[in-house]
Amino acid sequence: MRSRLNQVGKTPLFKLLKAALTATRLERLIQRFTDEGISDDILDQLKEEDLEKLGVTRMGDRKRLVSIFQRLFSNGVTGTAMVEVKGGTLPEDSELKGTVVKTFLIGRYPVLQEDWEWVRVWGICNGYDLGGGQANGSFAPVSHVNWYDAVKWCNARSEHEGVEPVYNCEGEIYRKGEFGSNGSKLIQQNLNSTGYRLPLEAEWEWAAIGGILREHEFNPTEIGSQTNEASLLSWRNLREPVSNELGIYSMTSNVWEWCWEHDNFQSAHRIRSGLFSDFGEKRGSRLRISRSPESRLSALGFRLARNV
Repeated sequence: MRSRLNQVGKTPLFKLLKAALTATRLERLIQRFTDEGISDDILDQLKEEDLEKLGVTRMGDRKRLVSIFQRLFSNGVTGTAMVEVKGGTLPEDSELKGTVVKTFLIGRYPVLQEDWEWVRVWGICNGYDLGGGQANGSFAPVSHVNWYDAVKWCNARSEHEGVEPVYNCEGEIYRKGEFGSNGSKLIQQNLNSTGYRLPLEAEWEWAAIGGILREHEFNPTEIGSQTNEASLLSWRNLREPVSNELGIYSMTSNVWEWCWEHDNFQSAHRIRSGLFSDFGEKRGSRLRISRSPESRLSALGFRLARNV
């Protein structure tokens, strides 16, 4: 393997490789990779069999690393699919009734572990302080991500793809730091940017109920419709997820998801979803609760949004 890899090039170990091994909890192998001449300029050419010879014994870790390396060099070609949601007004049975929602884009899925990992690796190598992030597999929604993590990750993804980041702190792109339960107010958003961001709460709810295509309110006890018991299945139960009328998956049957808004009464930010964890009798797309921006929970992740 040494001779094949050396034909591609041998240069000093760079930050991408170290960050990737750290993200997959394989820091112990950094010296092994260094000794074999593995460096950033050849990462995207590594195969699973190469990683196995380098001491990455678990097949799952090998697949994650190959995915991270390939995506890091993809120039934004791969990534989370987005769905365009036509604007409208939230209905009378919503606590946000009358709120006008402009046309926007939202992730077809919550951010998955494999997406989280490669953006995090790129971000760490480009001045970002990004922590957290766990899941039940590469294609499961990432969780244990706090509000600060999610906002910085959105900016990192925007910068990686060459679009203007949405979030700023004291006039600079927000890349580092957490500021406690109240300090999230220091983070400002530029809603004229086309970069990645968290959904506004009204956007999240409008997408969850199907937007202008909505035919029914989500009801987990309703059997025999699109929202029957199959909607209770989720990645977290290792089952097949289902979509709503807009083709958006698992908005009310998976992890809770961070929204942008700050709840002034609780020094917290809105999270929306409603099924994986039960916070009371009221469930589904209308359920509104808040959590401190510092919270990292096993059932809390996020979904991307963008301006059209």
